[in-house]
Amino acid sequence: TIHGADGMPILPSDVVKYSQVPKAGTQFTAQTIPSGLLKQHTTKKGTWGVIRVSTGKLEYTIHEPRSSVHVLDSETVGVIEPTMLHQVKGLTDDVQFVVEFWRVPGTGVVDEKREGLDE
Repeated sequence: TIHGADGMPILPSDVVKYSQVPKAGTQFTAQTIPSGLLKQHTTKKGTWGVIRVSTGKLEYTIHEPRSSVHVLDSETVGVIEPTMLHQVKGLTDDVQFVVEFWRVPGTGVVDEKREGLDE
């Protein structure tokens, strides 16, 4: 995996989006961030995530392979590397965001239960 100078992973160019939480048309807010996202968690092997903030600010902490902390906003997206521990925290009361899930085509069936992320 390639990382930027700030430690943020770089999304591979060949991935395709297959899902997002919450579903299209809705967003997580400071009041509705699932508790599972506020503590350390991972995506499955082969599953990349993209955190898109539409308003406000969100802190995105990457714990592996090395620790880095990022402030996400409407200009800065967060990229989640497969299987690497990470977590988020709302920094402003007006924060709104979605998490998209991406994977490389042909890497297997997507059958992923995301704990605490009921849609």
